[in-house]
Parts: sequence; structure tokens; C-alpha cells
Amino acid sequence: MPKEEILRNIALLRREVRELQEEFLSFREEKLGFSELRGILRRRGLDLFRQNPTQHLFFPPAFRQQQKQRFYELFKKYSFRLFLREILIRRGRFRVSEVVRFSTPETGKKYLQLLMEMGVAEPAGGFQYRLSHDAPASLGPTLEWFMAEVLRREFACPALYGLRCRGGRCGGDYDVVALVEGRLLYMEVKSSPPKNIEAVEIQSFLDRVRDFLPHLALFFVDTELRLKDKIVPFFETELFALGLRDNGNPPLVQKIGDEVFFAPPRIYILGSKRSISQNMAICFRHYFSDPRSYPEGNAFAELLRG
Repeated sequence: MPKEEILRNIALLRREVRELQEEFLSFREEKLGFSELRGILRRRGLDLFRQNPTQHLFFPPAFRQQQKQRFYELFKKYSFRLFLREILIRRGRFRVSEVVRFSTPETGKKYLQLLMEMGVAEPAGGFQYRLSHDAPASLGPTLEWFMAEVLRREFACPALYGLRCRGGRCGGDYDVVALVEGRLLYMEVKSSPPKNIEAVEIQSFLDRVRDFLPHLALFFVDTELRLKDKIVPFFETELFALGLRDNGNPPLVQKIGDEVFFAPPRIYILGSKRSISQNMAICFRHYFSDPRSYPEGNAFAELLRG
């Protein structure tokens, strides 16, 4: 065998070993987090029977760790997420010109080229393209995966997504749960724009919060539009209906960042304007700077017990 071919094979083996090491570390971290989170769920009377599903993600289950990392970095971009949503709306073949409503044609071509390099998209003839695997019904499950990855990668928090549990009084679906310095975080993830979110969804979220009793809860809407116009008033109305008052008035939802809001006692409402990870960091800084974070007991149990 020629020396050059031997060197190429050695380099290939080294890359494969590195990828296996990364996958092993990711798997080990996930299992450790899962074990601790499962204990928290069990102590709340919940029986976890599904977590981290892969069958409805935008990328195939066989994606390698390196490919996931590349997809993760791309998915941080709001324009890329809108691009993927437009592809899913077509439910089949698509042209680049049809899926770049929110970006330039040049950006769309770049995103398409990256998807093809990752093996997610392929030519379909006649200047059309298609996904190389079964397309999910929506981007929602992939967004849940991403938010759990942000918690794990950016904040070193064990996180699970797409949970299904038995034993809950308000249904057993939880988009994302995580441990933040030993405290339970629950996150609701909305891929729809604010105009498609109604009061009943806020009610359901608050019902799950009262049932689940996390130490802090995040309501995330993947939008760069204003949350103050519709989402924040919904929360003020629903929290008032639960009995929370601010001198007899509906509780005041406080703006703590650009499209980041705090609703007492432990609810954070955030969009994706600027940066998702930066917005989450604002929530964490506010939570840990609030002296009410530290008393014994759980503020939700005291103030939202139904």
C-alpha cells in the first residue's frame, strides 16, 4: 500500500476516533443528566416514558456528532430557522426562490448548499430540491432539541427535551426540562409567531407550572417580533385570574431585557431577538440576583397552588 494512502487512512481513523469520543462524552453527560432529572420527576409523581425523541427532527437520526455541531451553529441564526420553516411549508419539492421570503437569494443559496453538504437536502431536477429524508410536520421538535442543546452547551446544564410522562394532572408533555445549579427548570417552546398563540396556550402553560412546580419556568417564543403587544398581556390577565395581584391590579410583568420579561414569582418570557443564549443568560442573571430565589420551599407551591 502506498505511503500516501496509509497516511490518509490514519488521518481518517483519527477523525473517526475523535467523533466517537465526542459522541461518548455527549452520551455520558446526557445519561447523567437524565438520571438526576428522572429522580426529580419521580418525586413529583411523574413516570417518564419518553425523552429526547429523534424521529421528528429536521435532521436524520443517523447524523454524526460533527454534523450535529455544524447544524447547531447554523440553527442559532434566526434567518436559517425561517429558511427551514419555509422548506417544511412546501412539504415536498421546493425552489430556492420560494423559501427565501425572509432572507436574500444569496443567503438562501448558501443555506441550501450547507444542507446538501450535510446530506439533508438533494437536487430533485428542474432547479428544484427536496429533503433527503422524511420531513417533520413542523420545526417545533427541532427547536426543542436546540433549546436543550443551548442549556447543555452554553450553560453546562443537564437538559432533556420532548418529555412524555404519566401521572400529571395537566397532561404529561414537557418541551424542555433542565437542572440549573440543582434547581428544576421547565421551558415551554413555541415555534409559532405571536399572532398564532392564544390565551388558552398560556393557561395550559400555567397549569403545567402549577402541577410540575419547577423552581423557574421559561416561556420561549421563537420570534424577533414584539412580545409586549400580545403575549405579555395574556400573562398579566391569566396570572390575575389565578389570584396574583399588584396592589389590587393585575401583576406587573417587568421588562428585564430586549424582548425578555419577568412575571412573578418565577416565570420568564423571552423571544429570540438579538440572541437566544444571551436572552437566557438575562433570565438566569435576574433569577439568581433575586433574593426570593433562595428561601426554603418553592415559590410556585406557595403562590400558585391550585
